[in-house]
Amino acid sequence: MRTPTLADLAVPAPLTAPDTPMGEVEAVLRADPGLLGVVTAVDGEFYLVDRGFLDFVLAGRLGYGRALLHRKPLRGLLRRPALTLPAATGWSEAARAAMARPDAFTTIPVIVAFDDGRVGMAPVGPLVEHLSRQYQTMALTDELTGLGNRRSLLEQRATGRAAAFVVDVNRFKEINDTLGHARGDELLRHVAAALTGACAPARAFRLSGNKFAVLTPDLAAWPGIDPADAGHKLLHAIEGPFPVAGVPITVEASMGIAVSCGTDPADLLTRAETAMYAAKRDRTQVELWHAALAAGNTDLGLDTDLRAAIGNRELVLHYQPLVHAQTRETASVEALVRWSHPRRGLLPPGVFLPQAERSDVIHLLTAAVLDDAVRQAATWHRAGRTVPVAVNLAAPVLASDRVVTTIGALLAETGLPPRALIVEVTESAVMTRPAESADRLRSLSAMGVRVAIDDFGIGYTSLGLLTQLPVDELKLDRSFVARIHQPPDRVIVESVARMANGLGLTLVAEGVEDAHTADTLTELGFDLLQGFHFGRPEPASA
Repeated sequence: MRTPTLADLAVPAPLTAPDTPMGEVEAVLRADPGLLGVVTAVDGEFYLVDRGFLDFVLAGRLGYGRALLHRKPLRGLLRRPALTLPAATGWSEAARAAMARPDAFTTIPVIVAFDDGRVGMAPVGPLVEHLSRQYQTMALTDELTGLGNRRSLLEQRATGRAAAFVVDVNRFKEINDTLGHARGDELLRHVAAALTGACAPARAFRLSGNKFAVLTPDLAAWPGIDPADAGHKLLHAIEGPFPVAGVPITVEASMGIAVSCGTDPADLLTRAETAMYAAKRDRTQVELWHAALAAGNTDLGLDTDLRAAIGNRELVLHYQPLVHAQTRETASVEALVRWSHPRRGLLPPGVFLPQAERSDVIHLLTAAVLDDAVRQAATWHRAGRTVPVAVNLAAPVLASDRVVTTIGALLAETGLPPRALIVEVTESAVMTRPAESADRLRSLSAMGVRVAIDDFGIGYTSLGLLTQLPVDELKLDRSFVARIHQPPDRVIVESVARMANGLGLTLVAEGVEDAHTADTLTELGFDLLQGFHFGRPEPASA
């Protein structure tokens, strides 16, 4: 479908000399109720006097008599040059440009410049509505693959004997570490396309990272196929090999399946995820959910093990630097938790954090991470290394008031300046319980703690969050950074950069893995850069 442009929305714009009396301009507007305003040109710049402002002036609200103003030239009303955009400008880009103007000018129509020298006017209302619909679509769509996201899946409704298939691509971290995140994303797109083709008429979704799901509201759509057989066929379909950077990659994956009648999609998905973790742990490839799995999570480490690990101080922090884009000097560090498992070695957060976030143990874990990070930052500050440290807060933690008390007590005990602590939260974490989350962040900000929105661009209500929360930093999601050299994605990143700059936010790019990308982001106005190009997460001693 063709993308709508301003040429589709433009209406005629009568050109009026700047010395035309205001009374004549009013007569023109009265004669044609459909006119949005009149346009005049001064020194090569277009100015627009819209109907609302002219009525405001002629009503005498600025302290002048109507009769006197009627004879005054139009030039006296000119405030600032109008926003003028080419007729080929898309509606989304035009809406963002219109909203970037000062508040008093956001509703003024846009001047549309045609290649043949004609000018028109476009109302702002349809442009903003179009952009709002786009954001609503984005809230339900995974930007990388085009599949529905977790929220989209949870809005589905079962019509019969429903089934959920959760797929987790094995050893995906190795692919990212070996080929880079851009190539990892390329592989995920291959998997998404293969899964979509194999599961029809059911729908495929991307839940997060390398985790996908297929939901069929009624298994009758797959007559005669056993759910386990269907699962194996889906895994075979996404096996590949797929060409990535000239290398054929074969995909190995684990799958969990849950089948039920009338079960809420959220419960069905939870059961399928639990079964998937059992398949990963036991290396059975496919597992069907059964009641015995509900006794405890089968992920790598039960809640009991993780609680013991916290008590035994088996959790360790590694720190990854964020550097100033212009000078490439370290600006801050992000604390990233690892589990030094006595039998399995150093486990990455993806192995145990999802499990922790589904239980109360996440509060103990976060308290331990905050304790270590704040104390380490205080040690660095006393040694003259005044580098702020960032700590991630999960959705359940953000919804609880205990995190404010914990942070306040740690700052008071260690003497760490509050501005030296940054809390990072994702948009989706805030939207889990928005009212409570906003209260927590405002309390922390009032202390002096800085707030960063992590993974920006893939959440639900990006623009709303920026205006309602005490945000200091904006961390653009790595999926945009990985595709910065593709023209459509560069336009999106440029828009985010302009928006962040206009709001006075520190703009951060994560996932920077090469010098070319770092230079491009610097050129676009990013303040801080983070990624393997500048340093991998390392222990504090390093």
